[in-house]
Amino acid sequence: MKNMPILPILPISWTLAFFVAVIFTLDVIAGLLLPDWYVMQNFWELILPGYTASGIGFGSFLLALVESFVGGFLAGVIFVVFR
Repeated sequence: MKNMPILPILPISWTLAFFVAVIFTLDVIAGLLLPDWYVMQNFWELILPGYTASGIGFGSFLLALVESFVGGFLAGVIFVVFR
């Protein structure tokens, strides 16, 4: 354990944050194009406060996008610190 390299926090956290934001955006687009795409929409409603898939507006989407980005960034920080 003494010779483990130190992981850089910022590149890992930014990468995970952008990844989660892109996945969220692609999922919202899929939900708008495919009416039976409800499994992930229910998941996003569960973990993102203020997000509603039914009747999604720009404000709800933007809030959830920011929340997913911040959540991904914090997950990256926690991963690096506690690995």
